[in-house]
Amino acid sequence: MTERPPSDRDLPKSTRKYAPSAKRAARTSEARERIRRAAWDAFSTQGLDAASIAGIVRESGVSTGSFYNHFGSKEALFETFLEELAEEVRALTARARAKADDLETMLRISFEALLEHIVSIEGAHGFIERNQHHLRASLHRFDAMERMLEDLRLDVARGAGRALSAQELDLVARMIFAMGLETILQLDERPGPSSSDAAALMTEMIVRGVGGLGLEKS
Repeated sequence: MTERPPSDRDLPKSTRKYAPSAKRAARTSEARERIRRAAWDAFSTQGLDAASIAGIVRESGVSTGSFYNHFGSKEALFETFLEELAEEVRALTARARAKADDLETMLRISFEALLEHIVSIEGAHGFIERNQHHLRASLHRFDAMERMLEDLRLDVARGAGRALSAQELDLVARMIFAMGLETILQLDERPGPSSSDAAALMTEMIVRGVGGLGLEKS
């Protein structure tokens, strides 16, 4: 007598496999997004140190187990936000610099794109203000940061008026990165210069130095 292959009914419950359903996937995606929204609000209004998983879970309406299944810890979720933001900034500033051939114009339009993007994000001011030490400590660990520095080195080489050594390109790229980061970290809710005015000032600082601020271009 020919043996029939085992069916799902014959398998022990622990080994049964369930095909993913669209409804289950949608619920999972919705839960993840609710956690993200609640966490962003907590990190923006309280800061990472003061925010609690219990508070995030309560605000999101999901279970504690669901939170841990998706993110593992509040620190991991915080770094997810940072890494995504770093990649967004890397891409948009690279696109901006690609519109120009000279370094001064590259810097001005990329700084302006950076500032406009940050201020357009709801809750970004609070997120930055309340998490500055975490931002400083974490950003340099991300792959997006090294990719951003490499983008900058290539663009500086393309837009500089003279050939620069590898060490000079790296130093200039890091100075540009540091200027952008420090400007972002100093943003607050108080009225300040427009994104275009701030970008112009940042560019002058890099291109002509403090002594050259306000001087007429030759």
